[in-house]
Amino acid sequence: MKKLRIFISSQLVLGLLICVPSLATTQLDVTGKGMVSVAPDEAIITAQVSLVDRDAGKAQARASKEVDAMLSVIKSFSLKSDSLNASELSLLPEYRWDRATDQQQFMGFRVTRTISFTIAEIDRVGAALSALASAGATLISSPVMGSSDAPDARDEALSKAVEDASKKLTLLARAAGLSLSSITQISEIAPYSLRPQPTLMRAEMTLDSAPSNTFVAGNLTFVAEVRAQAEAE
Repeated sequence: MKKLRIFISSQLVLGLLICVPSLATTQLDVTGKGMVSVAPDEAIITAQVSLVDRDAGKAQARASKEVDAMLSVIKSFSLKSDSLNASELSLLPEYRWDRATDQQQFMGFRVTRTISFTIAEIDRVGAALSALASAGATLISSPVMGSSDAPDARDEALSKAVEDASKKLTLLARAAGLSLSSITQISEIAPYSLRPQPTLMRAEMTLDSAPSNTFVAGNLTFVAEVRAQAEAE
């Protein structure tokens, strides 16, 4: 019986010795960020014509005439292939409240036609806005800038984020007097971000506020973020 007890005690001691190194492992957890900026080389432009007529057919005919005029003026600009869309149309009855009779008064039918396209000449965005306003657009959205280099810029930003995370892990381990053994996990973080809505501006203001010689497009910045975990000893 004594030999059996000694044997069991030896096994317990051996198990404790084996477990000691794993208890000494330190878990590191960091985030890394990468940013890349590129100059835009294209812009999405959206313009509307909206009008009211008591006759629905006349309202649509008038709106179609205005749209034809807008489509005609943008022919002089270089558009991205298959980007032109002029199919959006809405037709709704419009009323206003008559205080004298305390009733709704029918004003007519409001027709709204929308066209959108991507212009491939970033230096002519202002000229395009002015041309649309002159052609009869009643609302023009702020141009949405884009870049044909966007996919490569996103990839580069992600690579920089991984490099940043790896650098932080090494720095943390060194500062703690440890050696980085291995990176156990890396995952991309997709932070929630509000997408700004297009700002509508009155067409009559476009000629003064965004002429072709004063429209300046800023750089596009792509941001990537990752989370990395590692073990250090």
